[in-house]
Amino acid sequence: MNSNTGCLFCRIGIKGLLEELPSKSKNCQSVPCNRGIYEDAYCVATLAPEQYSQGHTLVILKNHRTDMVDSSISSEELVGFVNAIHKLTKHLKKNLRDSNDKAPERIYVCSLCDGVEHLHAHLIPRYPKTGKGFQYIGELEKNYKESEFWKKSDEERAHNLQELAERLRLQLL
Repeated sequence: MNSNTGCLFCRIGIKGLLEELPSKSKNCQSVPCNRGIYEDAYCVATLAPEQYSQGHTLVILKNHRTDMVDSSISSEELVGFVNAIHKLTKHLKKNLRDSNDKAPERIYVCSLCDGVEHLHAHLIPRYPKTGKGFQYIGELEKNYKESEFWKKSDEERAHNLQELAERLRLQLL
């Protein structure tokens, strides 16, 4: 991973992104958690620690690029990034289920790169009978610390993410 020491993803590194869960405590610790679900030559994909929606996944470009228009991103990297998103979106839609055994109706793809200035995309499943569009995503982000998932201990969250990752894992290099 080409790195930028000011970038959270570059400091954590690929191993950390795939095998650790940031602790909810303020002391910057992490909990062992094998939450990676995909890796290829260009990207890694891991279940997001917040889990706005079950199966919320981050697809992260390995090389440090701030966003899609970064002057140093190659066409090959960009194609690899988009291909990984496409492959994972189809995979998540086919393999995820909510508590009522329903598949997601949509997998939203968001690439904001504001919080962490490193090219990545959020794949956020939207299940039947839930909100829609930008308001839905905004509400999930605003309220995730009130969710049942977030109220669990770090160890419980790690265990749940690891189980889900085992069901969803496509390939890791």
